[in-house]
Amino acid sequence: MLNIIDRIERYIIYVLVFMLLISVLLGTIELGRAILAGIIAAPLFLVKTHTLFESFALFLVIVIGLELLKSIKSYLEHGSINPAFVIEVAIIALGNKLITLDLKSSPPEFLLGMASILLGLSITYFILKKAN
Repeated sequence: MLNIIDRIERYIIYVLVFMLLISVLLGTIELGRAILAGIIAAPLFLVKTHTLFESFALFLVIVIGLELLKSIKSYLEHGSINPAFVIEVAIIALGNKLITLDLKSSPPEFLLGMASILLGLSITYFILKKAN
């Protein structure tokens, strides 16, 4: 019975990897399109700030997808996920949020909370890397 569950789990992971690969590929194509459209639409090939923020956000989402692929690949190879990979993905996702955040409309408590989460993740990542 456990053998059947393991096989089904492996097939599900392969399907997830395939869907994630498609998402990363399409996201990369969209990022290229957005950058080219921003350059062409802007006067004298200058990119508007809004376009840069959108591009950075999409770029970081693609990086998160690549990190998730690395995690899944590690799981398929070793049967477990390295906790440092999970922390890396969380730090990148939080960085994405911070980069695209509108600081003028964010309450100070929210910013303090984000800073403490980032500090906690950074300390955890440091400890995990030192342990390895």
